[in-house]
Amino acid sequence: MHLRRDLAVLLLAASLSGGVLAQSEVSLDDQTISVAVEDALHSARSLANADITVHIRDGFVTLSGFAATMDDIAEAGRLASSVRGVTGVKNKIRIAVPPSRG
Repeated sequence: MHLRRDLAVLLLAASLSGGVLAQSEVSLDDQTISVAVEDALHSARSLANADITVHIRDGFVTLSGFAATMDDIAEAGRLASSVRGVTGVKNKIRIAVPPSRG
């Protein structure tokens, strides 16, 4: 009798866990992740005038280019790191220096 109850508890726990036991992690390829990161960056109004390049290798994103403010640079990093499949972000974006008037 205890065996049946234990089995029932185990099955209930597995069903409530969302089927974690039956799921395997799906790995996204770099191209898919790159497109998703670029979409996230392009959809941010604050980054509309930024010139950002996305490089990716094995899920690790490197951002480079120029943005208007430190807040914009930080936002780009946050957006990139929030994309599914990204394993890390190196943010090499710099503040764009306006051309001198002279």
